[in-house]
Amino acid sequence: MRIIAVVVIAFIIGLAAGLGGGYIAFSPKQGGAVKKLPEEIPIGGLFGLTGDLSEFSKRHQAAAQMAIEDVNAYVKALGYNVKFVLIPEDTQGTQEGALAKIQALAAKGVKVVVGPLSSAEVKAVKSFADSEGIVVISHSSTSPALAIPGDYIFRFVPTDEFQGRALARLLQASGAEKVAVIYRGDDWGDLLFESFKEQFEKLGGEVRGIRYDPKAKDLSAEVSRLSDIVKEFGVGPHTKVLMIAFEDDGLAILQAASRDPTLSSVEWFGTDGSAGSGKLLTMADFIVKIGGLPSTVFNPALSPKYEEFTKRFRETYGEDPDPYCYTVYDAVWVAALSILEAGEYDGALIAKALPQVASRYFGVSGWALLNENGDRAGGDYLILKIVKTPTGYKWVRAGVYTFASDSVTFFEGG
Repeated sequence: MRIIAVVVIAFIIGLAAGLGGGYIAFSPKQGGAVKKLPEEIPIGGLFGLTGDLSEFSKRHQAAAQMAIEDVNAYVKALGYNVKFVLIPEDTQGTQEGALAKIQALAAKGVKVVVGPLSSAEVKAVKSFADSEGIVVISHSSTSPALAIPGDYIFRFVPTDEFQGRALARLLQASGAEKVAVIYRGDDWGDLLFESFKEQFEKLGGEVRGIRYDPKAKDLSAEVSRLSDIVKEFGVGPHTKVLMIAFEDDGLAILQAASRDPTLSSVEWFGTDGSAGSGKLLTMADFIVKIGGLPSTVFNPALSPKYEEFTKRFRETYGEDPDPYCYTVYDAVWVAALSILEAGEYDGALIAKALPQVASRYFGVSGWALLNENGDRAGGDYLILKIVKTPTGYKWVRAGVYTFASDSVTFFEGG
């Protein structure tokens, strides 16, 4: 019988050595919980390094690598003879790519994976992960359709039932009574649109939507139909546009809209699919004209750990981390700690340990408590928008949606 080590868990704000983990685990060096682990422990990474979300994914891979380095410093300090290694794979942001790459990781013996970014990719790998016993921890997938108890999929952000509510309150607080929505026709976009529509209509508003094929190269017809809806609603302060899109397709939509006088005359809003996108800064003049595209995205909890990570990321990579950099960093930590607690590199044991480990972990994104479906139990949403500053255009924090009070607070100047 495997000897189970006594593990003492404690919350910490930060380690003097600069490590980022959320708890400290102690176990005897002789025997103990790590004796059946290989000396080199792989954690796979599914990142869309090319494709629609490439700019985000490159940052997320960097954050995951930071976590690997911090975890290794941590286990070395404990005297464990193990080392974690990140094995990144490029999904190209597609379902086909995600499935092919998780299969490639499985062929290398990988049993724990962080990512992928989109819900469509998570859906594509789910059956394979469940059948092969591979733990998948997505740092950004939000589709409510993937909220399933007892599977091998864990998600470190709340589902879009929460974001739909945040968007509804944001649009209401901005004076909207009628909202024309253009949305991505996939597992993420469809359900986020439905969630927003339900919540906004509960508040007394009116919503009409235009669904588009994310694989389409030309979205001018859909943008034209969106313009027609705005005309029917009436151009004015109570009519708004919501764009549920990723970076590249969002850019195509905005380029077409910039040539449309009607769509250039109303305020636009966005979501976590585009919030903080550097690609959209290429259209900053137009975006500022239409209100800066206030966009909701999961808001990591402010703490000394958050501040320290932000500072380190800026110093290392020369740019600010986006919110999902925090969640992927924490996903790596929880993955590693779950492996250590399981004591074997076995997907079933790791999946069993992970919810308990997460419930005791306070990381750079806050408390990682998961619900019965293996998804983050809730959270607030940051509102980012593009503004013109003395040094150029940039995304800034314009406000926050607070889940506990179901309310929006705008920051000064936002």
